[in-house]
Amino acid sequence: VFDVVMLNQVLPHLVDLRVFDKFKYVSQMLQEFNRILKPSGILCINTCTHDQLSAVWYNNAMPEACGMLKARTPEIDELKKMLEQTGFTDFTFTKDNEPLQGDNYWRYELCFTENYRAGDAIWSLVGDEEYGKAMMSMKYGLREERDTFDSIAHSTIEKTGHTTQIFCTRV
Repeated sequence: VFDVVMLNQVLPHLVDLRVFDKFKYVSQMLQEFNRILKPSGILCINTCTHDQLSAVWYNNAMPEACGMLKARTPEIDELKKMLEQTGFTDFTFTKDNEPLQGDNYWRYELCFTENYRAGDAIWSLVGDEEYGKAMMSMKYGLREERDTFDSIAHSTIEKTGHTTQIFCTRV
């Protein structure tokens, strides 16, 4: 048995959009966490709300891919319901304004590197045409309207946060 289980940005990778209950595997995983945690054990989940996914500056350039990512990400109220159904209580929700990539999040030009794109699932969901348009849009925005681009990116993260941490306890 474990004292703590921690998940960091995993939930969208467990979703199967081909079945009626697309969050079936998320529920099964939560049941397994309930089984392996000791009583009063803590489950910590780092995830994003749909608003937080929309606030990521490069996601805005890829609306179709962002929509696909949202479809694979349970909203917080839906996730809380699944957690309650599997025996978790004592919820704490914390919004974090610090981007997962740290200072590199604000180094916009890095999005043009393969290494940077490998760090976020949305890049694997974007189609070729949308990818091309997004790259052109971002290059133009960074070259011609950088101050506006930067101001919008900072204000949306300040408003929505970048991620949400959920802490709950096994009964």
